[in-house]
Amino acid sequence: MANLTPIILDDLGYLAEKAASWDRLWQRSEVGLPTARADLVRHWVGHFAPSSLFRAVCVEENGELRAALPLVGRRIKKALSAGDVTWNCWSPNGEILLEASSEPQRLLDLITSAAKSLPWSVLWLETVPYQTTRWKCLFRCLAESGCPVDFRHRYDIGQVEIQGSFEDYLAGRSRQLVRTLRKDYRRLERSGAVELRIDAPPDAAGLEPRLREAFEIEQRGWKGRAGGAVLSNPGIFDFYLQQARILAAWNQLLTAFLLHRGKPVAFEIGWTAKGVYHSYKVGYDEEYRQFSPGNLLRMLLIEHFHTEPGWRLVDFQGPMTDALAAWSTRSYPIARVAVGLGPLRGRVALAGVRLGAAFRRLPALTRLASPPLGRPADVDLALA
Repeated sequence: MANLTPIILDDLGYLAEKAASWDRLWQRSEVGLPTARADLVRHWVGHFAPSSLFRAVCVEENGELRAALPLVGRRIKKALSAGDVTWNCWSPNGEILLEASSEPQRLLDLITSAAKSLPWSVLWLETVPYQTTRWKCLFRCLAESGCPVDFRHRYDIGQVEIQGSFEDYLAGRSRQLVRTLRKDYRRLERSGAVELRIDAPPDAAGLEPRLREAFEIEQRGWKGRAGGAVLSNPGIFDFYLQQARILAAWNQLLTAFLLHRGKPVAFEIGWTAKGVYHSYKVGYDEEYRQFSPGNLLRMLLIEHFHTEPGWRLVDFQGPMTDALAAWSTRSYPIARVAVGLGPLRGRVALAGVRLGAAFRRLPALTRLASPPLGRPADVDLALA
């Protein structure tokens, strides 16, 4: 890595030109999310942030990308202009891609140096797996260069490690969960055949009806009543359909349905890459609530991953509830991370955000325990 050069892509067209190199970097990196690939980053920005500033901080060597971090502009507290990863509640697409090499520090030094020329005083990274090696190393590099870094843990995400047999996995779950699952399956089976249908990926002609079938189940449930269903939000189905078409073309999309007498009663839509199944959209028909069809589908899917070769992990992708914790064998934390880009302007910007938050939470002021700027208190920044 003798000819490393930092570059900033400031237009989606430039990202399109670098798409092949970006995806090769993604393949070599430790990032498993296929939505972090170039075409899906472009799709996310084009749909959710078409008028926002786009910047991808990259390092290349002889025209080949060795590191990349996509960012978009956003407003914090309706006042502060900041850069954030390309990630929201509808789809996680922003990750730092880092060459799997023996010289990560050189790459991160260049990323840090280039980041200080960005048009924002703060990076406000709303949803970051901050204890992974790649992010820990970046935040350490930023802090050591004089940039204040502030962490706020948000939630954990559960995972299931696929190792050993499915029976071994069930033996590690609570007896109550296993007993309930088997009872519900027998009860449902008494009134008709129960079947798991997996399409990985769905064929091109059947993709749109398959997605619509899933999201209509979601629409009839509590998410539809609360206004949070895909079909309740204009444009979101079209976003998922185009995303699914791209993923299916890469063979990185999986749809699964639990069928009862041929009728879909629960669904999962997930992304697959590098031996990991990312479970992103789930739902069930509330008419079948008494049989816990969502849990039955999850059980059958996890059994499938234990019996099919090549799978190593299930990632539940969202905040770990008690229900998801019952299935998980491990978890990882997600945080909001704010970084001041430059010792002076960064400190001023972060101090302003903290002061505003403190005033809005005055009744709970005694519960505030913010670490001093530039001294992260709840994250281990040691190089792994």
